[in-house]
Formats: sequence, structure tokens, C-alpha cells
Amino acid sequence: LAQIAQALVKEAQALGAELEVSMLEIIRNICEVAMDPSHTTEEDTAVALTDAVRDMRPMLDDAFVAYLKYAIAEEEGKLARSGVVDDPEHNRWLFVLKIVQEGVYAELSQGVKRYIDHILYVLRMKSKTERRELLKQLIDVMPTMDVRPFVKVVNNIVSSLGTTVKGDFTDGVILGEMTNQLLQLQRDVGDLLPPERINELSKDADAWAATQRERLLERRNLTRQRIEAGRQTGDIDPDKVIKKPGVEAERFD
Repeated sequence: LAQIAQALVKEAQALGAELEVSMLEIIRNICEVAMDPSHTTEEDTAVALTDAVRDMRPMLDDAFVAYLKYAIAEEEGKLARSGVVDDPEHNRWLFVLKIVQEGVYAELSQGVKRYIDHILYVLRMKSKTERRELLKQLIDVMPTMDVRPFVKVVNNIVSSLGTTVKGDFTDGVILGEMTNQLLQLQRDVGDLLPPERINELSKDADAWAATQRERLLERRNLTRQRIEAGRQTGDIDPDKVIKKPGVEAERFD
């Protein structure tokens, strides 16, 4: 049992390391945009960063958001233990993480606001039939990358009602007539977007995200090659001997 437990621990550590590398590659991609010398003004850099984060939106999932929180907390703790939290020579990585986090939150909040607007449009309809019909029309024209997040937002809103969804109002927020409308909305979303249709409508976004993850893996392997080449030679220009991966980023509309 001890050997099995040790093997499981090692496997978990390996998986954790793989996940962290993929998260760091996303951060690296964002940072490379910020350091691009072709952006001659702060405004150009800001626009480029906004576009870069928007293009990466399918990859900015719960795992990435959680990693940013974890990485910032870990870095703050490390700096605090050393007494250099406010030292510019030591807290640069912390500032990078916070800037990336701010940009990611800003992009995600725009998406959430759009989904909330859709929900409010539906809830304004007077009858159940009208609400369901408008919801159907919204879903039919919904961009591929918005389908899964929209379903999640609806479920999160309803779950925030707590036990009120079961008729118990002791620990929930009473929203009056809107409670029943929200419950109907969740039921209608479930009817109109069963798992198989979610997969169908989201397939382009899923395929794009998978391609981007493959490119991140490619870049990770390239980094490993550079490190190994440096160890073996002590002084090498990796760009001359290592074939770079293809296009680094792809616009996703």
C-alpha cells in the first residue's frame, strides 16, 4: 500500500507540474505581446494586450483563474517571508501576475456582463412562452465560444438561490417573481441545450482551444530543448539549431 501511495503521489506531482507549465505558457504568451517592440505607444500595447487576452478566452477557464490566485498568494507569501514585498528588485514577478490577473478578469467580466444581458432580456418577457422563444433565438445565434459559459452563468445564478429552489427560504435570498422565472430559465436552458447539443455548438471553440493547448505543449518542449542545449554546450543560440513551431497565435472570432 505504501508503494502504491508513493506512486500515486508522484503521479499527482507530475500532473501538477504539467498543469503549471501549461498555465505559465499562457502567461508567457500574454507577456510576449506586452514586450513586442512593434508597439510604440502605451495605447498600442494596451490594444494588443486586450486583443491577445480576448483571443485566448476559451483557455481562460476556472483552472487558469484558480492558478493565478494560487500563484499570486504563493509569491506574496514568499516575498513576505523574506521581507521584500515592496522591493522592486524582488517583486517584479508578483506585479506581472497581478497585471495578467487584472486583464483576465476584465475580459471575463465583459463576457459575464453579456450573458447577464441575455438573461435579463429573456426575463423581461411577460409569458413563459415568450421567454422560452426568445431564449431559443438567442441560443440559435450564440457564438460557439459563448455556449458553455452561458450555461454555467445560468446555473451559477440559480445555485446562488440556495434552498429556495426547493421551496425552503430559510437560508436563501427571496427574489419574488424572479425566482420562478430563473428556475424556468434553467429548465429551458436544459431542454434547449442538452449535453449533446452543447458539444455540437461548442465544437469549434473546443477544437480551437485544443489546438492552442497543443501549441503550448510545443512551446514547452521547445523550452526544454533550449535548456538542454544550454546545459550541453554552455553557450548556444537555440534559434539556429532548433526548429520553431508554426504560427504562435490564431485569431478566433
